[in-house]
Amino acid sequence: MPFSRCGTLIPRLGDEPVVASAWERFVQDQPLEVAGVRSVVLASWQRCRSEAVDPARHSAPGAAAERVRQLQRQNRELCEAARPALEGLRDILRECGTLIMLCDPGGTVLHLNGETRARSIGEGINLATGGCWNEDVIGTNAIGTAIATAAPVQIHADEHFCLDVKRWTCAAAPILDPFSRTLLGVVDVSGVKETFHGHTLGLVVAAARQIESELARRDVALHERLLTRAIDHFIRYASDYVVLVDSRGRIVRANGNAQVARESYDVRLPLEVGGQVPGLNLALPQIDRSCQHPEWLRSEWLHPVKDHDGMLGTMLVIPLGTRQNRSAVSLSTATATVTATMAGNDAFGEIIGGSEVLEATKARARRIAPLDLPVLLLGETGAGKELFARALHRAGKRPEGPFIAVNCGAFTRELLASELFGYTDGAFTGARRGGLPGKFEQADGGTLFLDELGELPLDMQPHLLRVLQDGVVVRLGDTRERRVSVRVVAATNRDLQKEIAAGRFREDLYHRLCVVSLPLPPLRDRPGDIEAIIEHLNSKLARKYSCAPKQLEPAVRQALLSHRWPGNIRELQNVFEVMFALSEGNIIDTSLLPPSIAQTPKDSLSVSTSTSLPVSFGRLEEMERQAILDAIANAHGNMSMAARTLGISRSTLYVKLASIRAQPGSSSAGM
Repeated sequence: MPFSRCGTLIPRLGDEPVVASAWERFVQDQPLEVAGVRSVVLASWQRCRSEAVDPARHSAPGAAAERVRQLQRQNRELCEAARPALEGLRDILRECGTLIMLCDPGGTVLHLNGETRARSIGEGINLATGGCWNEDVIGTNAIGTAIATAAPVQIHADEHFCLDVKRWTCAAAPILDPFSRTLLGVVDVSGVKETFHGHTLGLVVAAARQIESELARRDVALHERLLTRAIDHFIRYASDYVVLVDSRGRIVRANGNAQVARESYDVRLPLEVGGQVPGLNLALPQIDRSCQHPEWLRSEWLHPVKDHDGMLGTMLVIPLGTRQNRSAVSLSTATATVTATMAGNDAFGEIIGGSEVLEATKARARRIAPLDLPVLLLGETGAGKELFARALHRAGKRPEGPFIAVNCGAFTRELLASELFGYTDGAFTGARRGGLPGKFEQADGGTLFLDELGELPLDMQPHLLRVLQDGVVVRLGDTRERRVSVRVVAATNRDLQKEIAAGRFREDLYHRLCVVSLPLPPLRDRPGDIEAIIEHLNSKLARKYSCAPKQLEPAVRQALLSHRWPGNIRELQNVFEVMFALSEGNIIDTSLLPPSIAQTPKDSLSVSTSTSLPVSFGRLEEMERQAILDAIANAHGNMSMAARTLGISRSTLYVKLASIRAQPGSSSAGM
């Protein structure tokens, strides 16, 4: 059999006679050797027959100039995103005598590049701007068949259905919406059959992927702006069913009870993110949008979302229940209501402090909490990111669901993958029998907190992106998809924009996680809160150690209030707990202050040291005591780091601290 691989992607030149003979028998309704024609071609011929395409048709139909301009306006984003890829193809194929085309989803050529001679020949069959190359009008061809199959295809010579097109060879690849995966258009390279090359298919596939990547980048930027502008709407209409739609009519976010909206107004909306809402594609003329509006959609429900650059999308607000003066509810009123409601049971009550900057941060967090959106917490180490993450969970829509925390910097790449996504039985050496669900599955119905997000390995980031986009998890060693519903709260102390510029963090993942960002102030920016935090820690540690709260000497209190706390609340907590634990009486004095906080002047260091240490300073035990206290101070209270500095284990360090407390001659004696 000359054509032994009828399912192959690339046509074989030696099979032309077989294909030509098969086509003649096909159009005459005679039996043919199915194995002699590629399956993609035969399926296309059969579609052509069912659509009654005339095989003797000379050329593709054309759209009027005004209609072409209208289509170009409607597909402006596609055309702009495709320009670099098309220019790249033109540079590669400059000497090949081919035409490079971009088509809309209906197969109409929007833009065409190519040398003059190829253009002239192409015009004979209307392979030109405005020509419509859909299968149902001009038969089998790469553009139309790529549209029909939603897959890349190369059609050569006699594989075409219409007679006058058989002198051509063409390769095309569909361009899919990176957000909804619907067809946006087709990129095609065509030429007379003598220009055939199998690599052409690879070139158009690469061009299509490049265009999709550019569209994805633009979508991410647009959706970030859209969500930033729309967040107040989610708060203002928190009791309603709210759907945020972008400028192309695609669902970006939804909030509220879809079932109640369906029962109350017979609302019929796609449930998945990326689904198309009829009549809300702003690229279409107003008259076309009006004709597409479903019967249930009311104009008063539509709220345009715009910024200084123009329209970004539409907020669809479907009222649920009865509430007077619904449209007049202001943002400030909504915020005040939320605050008043939560006053008796404040999820953010564990975050100690009343400074203006902290109260503003907590107010923004309260507004964000009810929205089922990803949140990115930005702040220095020890600024309280997990405290805020837990508060967002408790104040959110799924407080009864699990809260699962993962430190992305605490695992190797392999361990982190199994931690996040889980694994099946036998996925790797040492895997638990029966497998293990990952943190995403464990957090289903609740919140997953991804701490130290900036430490996430680059090669794992696409997997995380897919879970966030599709809500689907695949365990290591498995092929089964498991659907999860998880709110993701991420945190980092890195500048992710710099990480993106350095190629260490994916921009699309950043925008997917940074739907809403919440910067957390460092402790040095709210010094007025230090006093309240100290009092809170004093009471907390008193309960922990079953003793009365300690009294702080004025100099100790002043030193704690004056310190800049580069380790923020965590450093303050660790330092205070060490002082609390080492003091045996009810007073914490300056001898327990770490040197870095005591800030003793250099010229009086020896004097102050001699007065603060007992006479027995020269003893080995006292030297060890001072070394331990200095190591803890320099590690900002981090006991693991202090133990590493001293060259001992952490358990040994705790034993030595207990021994220091038990020494009758130590400076803490008699406190």
